[in-house]
Amino acid sequence: MKSKLLMLLAGSVLFFTACAAPEEENAGETTTDGSETELAAEEATSTSRQLSDEYYRSLITDGQYQTSANRGATLGTNSNYNLKAFETGLLEISQEHFSTDNHLIQEGQYLDSSTVNKWLERYRPEGKGFNQYGDPITVDESSQNLEGLNPQHNGSKEPDERTPIFLESILEQNYVTETENGYKLSGISIGLAMNTVDYYQKKQFDATFETKISEEELIQQGKEMADKIIERMRQIEGLEEIPIVVGIFKQTPQDSLAGGSYVEEGVSENGSNSVGGWTNLSVKKLVFPLQGGESTELNSFQNFKSEVESFFPNLSGVTAEATYIDDTLVKMKVDIVTQFYGETEVIAFTQHVYDQAVKFLPPNIPIEISISSIKGMEAFLARETGENQFYSHVFD
Repeated sequence: MKSKLLMLLAGSVLFFTACAAPEEENAGETTTDGSETELAAEEATSTSRQLSDEYYRSLITDGQYQTSANRGATLGTNSNYNLKAFETGLLEISQEHFSTDNHLIQEGQYLDSSTVNKWLERYRPEGKGFNQYGDPITVDESSQNLEGLNPQHNGSKEPDERTPIFLESILEQNYVTETENGYKLSGISIGLAMNTVDYYQKKQFDATFETKISEEELIQQGKEMADKIIERMRQIEGLEEIPIVVGIFKQTPQDSLAGGSYVEEGVSENGSNSVGGWTNLSVKKLVFPLQGGESTELNSFQNFKSEVESFFPNLSGVTAEATYIDDTLVKMKVDIVTQFYGETEVIAFTQHVYDQAVKFLPPNIPIEISISSIKGMEAFLARETGENQFYSHVFD
């Protein structure tokens, strides 16, 4: 359980966006049989500690952790909730294909910032077109973008008629295995963050309007874009035969207190230029007490919330993000925001939260409880699957 806290403290919300690996930067790599990219043993090592079976060890190159060369270059996600869910969700999907026992993770090194930015833009052929506000323009050779994955603007400014931006961000993760000669790339995971709401303006500095996108439409667009991405990635040296896992992520709107979730996953194997074996992921997230109807879980949370609020009057909010798979609750994250005036209050309140969590919150699922104030994190409690007691820590 301490690993959960360590990951939290280490800033686990690192956005592994599409990362650069220009050929001139790959001096430490050699290509074997045209399909496997190997890293020389003297240049690549790994972290020796694996916090738990849930986490991959990290690849270290030239004594340093290799971060994304284009971090922040993509359009980004709607919120920090989506940002965290986008990354952790792809890690969970990847674990089904690349075991943490024998694979290491490296932030993506094959899609550079220039490439990703072009892919995230609209398709713009030369000739008559429209700018981002839907105004007519002439697209010349210097402003065209034949690599854009988002569809060409149709010129309408009406929410239900305009062509929205479907794809908002691309996430790349690389997975490597150890060989006698060092490490080799064994798999890649790609996350596609799709919009459920496209926010736009009709003119500069204008009000913001919304185009809503159905789950069916975003999945269809995501699958079509995935095939185009795979076809392009197969042209990159070393990726001709590498298994590539693709997840389609459904973002929640900007004002949602819950992060999005992956709705589809597929795999491109054996050098295929497309993604096959698409699987629907029946994942949904609800925010208690705002959602949930009359569910048993909501009633339990309401009892917990009531007891917590009655103990300490200066609470700004008690909410929970509940994750369901196939309509079964699988995990819960609780956020409590309050004001504190002394160390003894923090300790007393944390102890009370602990007691009420054991008493009221759903059993047999992992639960994380964060207690924060305007000063930051005050205390943290967590419990893993099958455990009855919580690990707790009060921050100094």
